Amino acid sequence: MIHRLFTIFVFLLNTVLFSHPTYTVVVDPGHGGVAKEPMSVYGDKYDTITQSYLEKYKQGTEHGSHTEREIVLGLAREVQKVLKLTETEEGFEKFTEYLKKFSSSKSFPRIVLNGHLTRNSSFELDPQSEDVNAPYRLYDFPNPKTSERTKGRLSYINSLKPHLVLSLHLNPAGKGQVGGMAAVLTPGYATFKILKDISDGKKKPKAFLNSPWSDWLVFAGGWSKLENAMTDAWIYFHGYWADKSGKKADLSKFEGYRQNMVTWRYADKRGWENLLKANSQGPYSKSHAGFRAEGSFWEREQSKKEIWRREGGREGFGGDNHYVTSELMRFVQYGVREQLQNKKGEYPEMGPIQKPYISTYSLPTYTNAICAFIEIGYINRKRDIKILTEHKKETAISLAVGIYSLFVGLEMKKPKMMPVIPKGKPVNWERYGKYFEEAESP
Repeated sequence: MIHRLFTIFVFLLNTVLFSHPTYTVVVDPGHGGVAKEPMSVYGDKYDTITQSYLEKYKQGTEHGSHTEREIVLGLAREVQKVLKLTETEEGFEKFTEYLKKFSSSKSFPRIVLNGHLTRNSSFELDPQSEDVNAPYRLYDFPNPKTSERTKGRLSYINSLKPHLVLSLHLNPAGKGQVGGMAAVLTPGYATFKILKDISDGKKKPKAFLNSPWSDWLVFAGGWSKLENAMTDAWIYFHGYWADKSGKKADLSKFEGYRQNMVTWRYADKRGWENLLKANSQGPYSKSHAGFRAEGSFWEREQSKKEIWRREGGREGFGGDNHYVTSELMRFVQYGVREQLQNKKGEYPEMGPIQKPYISTYSLPTYTNAICAFIEIGYINRKRDIKILTEHKKETAISLAVGIYSLFVGLEMKKPKMMPVIPKGKPVNWERYGKYFEEAESP
């Protein structure tokens, strides 16, 4: 009897969800774990070659009583609540009232935004676990008792086959930094190939310095943006850092073959570790001259769909990843102001949209979904934190309405003196076909 009732419930749920166009959205509140010692137990980025974690868990930024992990978790939960409204007719009526704050349209296409959270907790709330970082790691890792492979966050996201991932983070502001928000981007194969060719003497530095990607994140102190970018290209192709000259691998700094740290169809074939001994030529070569972009991951990286995701596009570079990130930031800038304006029509002050952060970030690379990776505020700027804590509902509504617009479009109201107005244009989802369903292992 119970089984029959459950079957009926599932049937009715599917009838509600799938009688309208349905899109899967993953909301990823960044971090969640703790940078705890020893790294051999609590680290991330598990490498099957050395059978060890290659880095400490990145627990995120903190300032005073505020932590990145808790602020973005609170916001992510609010976004999920608003997305869930689209699953029922009654809920969509309420969602429509939110849409009317942004658009003068009289009717709105009915869709379902099937939302998922990558985490609903943080390590402080789950102290009984022996491995406090187990629910929060990005990459796969072995169960310490059984040695069986456990899926990390990237593998979990790919298993959900999402169309869109919204990853929420905070930054610490440096001296003179006024706050605001910024996109986080990783380029496609073509840009890394330019950097590889510069390292190899086949291209001049201007090939990169004259590109829109030239404002690269400086993570190696005392190195130029070009030197940091060339090192990231070595990490992307070889798994190793480069020396400062960018001419050869620094074998003391290994980041791992990250495509093989994820459970998905683009991982190399089982036993790939045995091929490392013959590494002078091929995908595991430690030199640019010997490197060959061979295997399913590198085929994927050079495909049209990855070009669409990560290169070119409406923002001029960064592909659909850049567009969706910028568009959602514009929706927050617009929506928070519109919802919180006073009786005189005056808008609250907000920090600006900053230039993107560019490096070899994992989430935009190792998921097939279009990825909106947002540093949505600066933890040590009171104005940003006030909006994200005291007005997280208005922020969440703005993000959810922006997500809706990315799927069907939205004709925006254009109030006078509104400094930022979203474009309201949807992504060309049709050209991707079933790409979002293909990342999971066959």
